[in-house]
Amino acid sequence: MKASDFEIRNYKKLDAILLDLCDLVVKGQKSNKDYGMVAAAVLDPENQLISRLNYPGKHGRIHAERAALEAYQEKYGDVPEGSIIITTLSPCSEHLDERDGPSCTDLVNHSSVKKVYCGYTDPTQEEQQRHFNIIETSDQEIRNKCKQFADTFLDNVSENMSLSNRLYHALHSHK
Repeated sequence: MKASDFEIRNYKKLDAILLDLCDLVVKGQKSNKDYGMVAAAVLDPENQLISRLNYPGKHGRIHAERAALEAYQEKYGDVPEGSIIITTLSPCSEHLDERDGPSCTDLVNHSSVKKVYCGYTDPTQEEQQRHFNIIETSDQEIRNKCKQFADTFLDNVSENMSLSNRLYHALHSHK
């Protein structure tokens, strides 16, 4: 592994993808399906791109990063080194009752992806568990748009997460 595995270079291209992801969120909200307010994409070194929204699963919400990783693997196979995840909201890392499956940070950590580019960094999530480089866009207009999407649920998530984490830690600290 080398330092360049963690570097992000083409910010204009990634910002254009973020804008497309924002459009995907808007289209998802206008559809009759229960899509969420987060979109993510996997971009590989060959410029193959797969984008997805978060959506309801059997045991909670399938987060956008998981949806994009799974869609990429289904279409192209394993995600190659040098790939990047672009997401409107930074990957979750904390225990969330509403999420189906592991945290997005765990999924990225266990993949070959070492770079994540996001529209807005979720202030409710811990950064210490990340084994990848994450950079938030410097384009204020894109950041504001992504933050608007996130604000529709972050206050509620933060309140629920605080209570949920206290209960989770209380239950698991006695083992």
